[in-house]
Amino acid sequence: MTNWHAMPADKAADLAGALHTLDWSWALDDAPAVVEKFGWHTISSRPRRIMLDTGFGPDSGTIRAKNGQVTSIDLQLTDFADAGENTEVTAAFDSIATAIFAKLGEPTERVAGPPLQYRWAGDEATVVLERSAASVWLYLVTNARMAADDRNIALDEQGLL
Repeated sequence: MTNWHAMPADKAADLAGALHTLDWSWALDDAPAVVEKFGWHTISSRPRRIMLDTGFGPDSGTIRAKNGQVTSIDLQLTDFADAGENTEVTAAFDSIATAIFAKLGEPTERVAGPPLQYRWAGDEATVVLERSAASVWLYLVTNARMAADDRNIALDEQGLL
């Protein structure tokens, strides 16, 4: 794979740790301070979404909101792999997961997927490491949003959505 990049595992673990202990209002109006704290760059800002460049190009991060309250921070940890080049994604995911385990301990939940996820629940939000088919992502999701998403997936799997 030409010029494929992944965030170093130790930096990804530090990021996961910082997200896990992030103490803030969750108000979208306060999101610029979070963007500045982590050294990201705002690409565009709308009432329900702030598009970020976290180091992997435009839209490599997103802050999502509903009714002025942030529901998730989505962060790309690797470039996108081309079809058939999943070994790099798997290796990056495994390396990052090992580093986050060392930082945060064993996950509070493992979701076999797809997509494969490891979750570390906190009081207000959950840190999620996810391996998609083409990249690795780190999320900070409010527990309310996580519960709603899980409920919707369960309903969809039962054919009720």
